Amino acid sequence: MVDLFTIENKIEIIEIKADDILRETDIYKSTYELIKKHEDKYPDINNWFKNKVLPDIRHNERAMYVGFNNDIPIATAVVKKGEDSKFCHLHIDENMRHKNIGDMFFILMSIYIKRYAKKVHFSLPEGLWDEKKFFFNSFGFEDIKKYKTQYRNGEEELTTSVDFNILWEKILMKLPDLISQFSPHPDSPLNGIVMSIHPNYSKQIMKGEKIIEIRKKFNSKWKNHVVTIYSSSPVQELVGYATIKNIVEDKPETIWSKHADELGCSKSEFDGYTKDAEKVYAIFLSDIHRFHNNLSLNYLSLFFEKKIYPPQSYSSVKNTEWKNIISVAEILHGRFNCFSQIY
Repeated sequence: MVDLFTIENKIEIIEIKADDILRETDIYKSTYELIKKHEDKYPDINNWFKNKVLPDIRHNERAMYVGFNNDIPIATAVVKKGEDSKFCHLHIDENMRHKNIGDMFFILMSIYIKRYAKKVHFSLPEGLWDEKKFFFNSFGFEDIKKYKTQYRNGEEELTTSVDFNILWEKILMKLPDLISQFSPHPDSPLNGIVMSIHPNYSKQIMKGEKIIEIRKKFNSKWKNHVVTIYSSSPVQELVGYATIKNIVEDKPETIWSKHADELGCSKSEFDGYTKDAEKVYAIFLSDIHRFHNNLSLNYLSLFFEKKIYPPQSYSSVKNTEWKNIISVAEILHGRFNCFSQIY
């Protein structure tokens, strides 16, 4: 079977923020148009969306996500937080339905409610339970019963629930399989590196003011690979990623004379770092992107329930514990830059 995450199918999932609603951005409009398409089966869905979902997003009581395939909207999801949280809505276009896309939405919604939920439930038509039972079971949703409310026309409304700890355990078990979707392609961050950079410099990189990072030791094999940027102490957060466009090894004075304006540091700072080095590596960065939300090392340690230590300079992601960490960063960022894989 060929995975649907291919070069032809580039999936991105974006969370709709209160500001998107206020400014009626294109992302928000795309989401609303997808929601409205369900009015034939859910007669009250427009009122629910405008009178419950939108106000709750403004007050951070719900989260809403929209999925794109090559910039075309193909999926929507809504989750409501609480001790008994609810996956309110999930719809994926029929021609894009694949369990891995559903997995990503379930994980994003679970991350949103993690601090609050003791249980999670959702309702669905009987036919969908029969069709996707294996998928729901894989997240710990085992039991089904008639729901108190009938939302849709036609099929009987059912409901299922699970303790959040069970759901979270299932999610952590799923991560390695989801990671395996990423093929050995340079554009995948899982085949790149994570690099520790001082907060002053990482901030300049994210602003596009610094596009060259200097290292005394580096490996030119990382050219054209993705570098995930870790802003070191006291920030201690993953802040974004970039592509290593080029790597030049040369004398420090030559690097400074040619690229001083792109280094983001003073001459004294540069000399202080490169003193006693005959040659240094100039790492040229391009396609710089900031994460939607920075990821702190403390958060990641809680997520994986173990202490996460930053790289001293840089570290390969592939076949290290950073593989799981960067995967979570990609899931939270909603960037599924995956490529074809044969099973």
